[in-house]
Amino acid sequence: MLYRDLIGLCRESGGKLSMIGRTETGLPIPCLQKGDPARSTLIFGGIHAREHITVELLLALWKAFEGDMTLVPCLNVDGLILATEGIGALGLSAREAKQLIAVNGGSEDFSLWKANARAVDLNVNFDAGWGTGRQNVFAPAPANYVGPRPASEAETRAAVALMGQGSYAAVLAYHSKGEEIYYGFGASDAGYGTGKLLAAELGYALKKPQDSAGGLKDYWIKTTGRAGLTIEVGKDELPHPYPRTQLPALIDQHKRVLPLLNALNGRLWTKSIL
Repeated sequence: MLYRDLIGLCRESGGKLSMIGRTETGLPIPCLQKGDPARSTLIFGGIHAREHITVELLLALWKAFEGDMTLVPCLNVDGLILATEGIGALGLSAREAKQLIAVNGGSEDFSLWKANARAVDLNVNFDAGWGTGRQNVFAPAPANYVGPRPASEAETRAAVALMGQGSYAAVLAYHSKGEEIYYGFGASDAGYGTGKLLAAELGYALKKPQDSAGGLKDYWIKTTGRAGLTIEVGKDELPHPYPRTQLPALIDQHKRVLPLLNALNGRLWTKSIL
């Protein structure tokens, strides 16, 4: 998916289009909203650059959905451009481009890149056990670099601000791959009930991670205690970036997820299935 495709699909997909902030290079981060934002579910896609299949999947599901939902189809817009259009499309200075290429092992092929334009992995940059994950690294890298401090990145701060603006029933982060759903953070099992229902719908495994921290759903659970989930779409045996030929199958598999979440919103607010 190209950046112009992202913006075009957002405009065509229905609902209110707004901007939650700008990336580290100054590009707008789009957000779509339908229905009542006060008690909707909030969903993020495109947190990791190479996982742009989640962007296309969520936009396709969104277009067919009617109800209460807020969607950030691609949080890591800079990373999307790096992974799909190459470093020349970001408008970086020669020095900045040279530094990123060096971090990428001297290669100008960023198709497997996960981080943003500052080589920070957004999904370990949130203030929730920041820097304590088993796979964390502490220098710029294509993946797993926690950044110089929690919420050091403009994209992370934009997500934090959005999560603080609404009384969302739940927050979901779409990733690829593995056909797994992760709930909970630390001692909290928040999201277990919702995750169990979605896992049954999708045929995915439901797990509580034991060695990860600093993620978007981790931050949500830490700060609100409400349901937070990470959904890893796609079969693990297929490569990164996930083959676009598999998109129709993913859409068919996930087509009931947004309506199911919308139907759950009232029950989520009673905390009966948290």
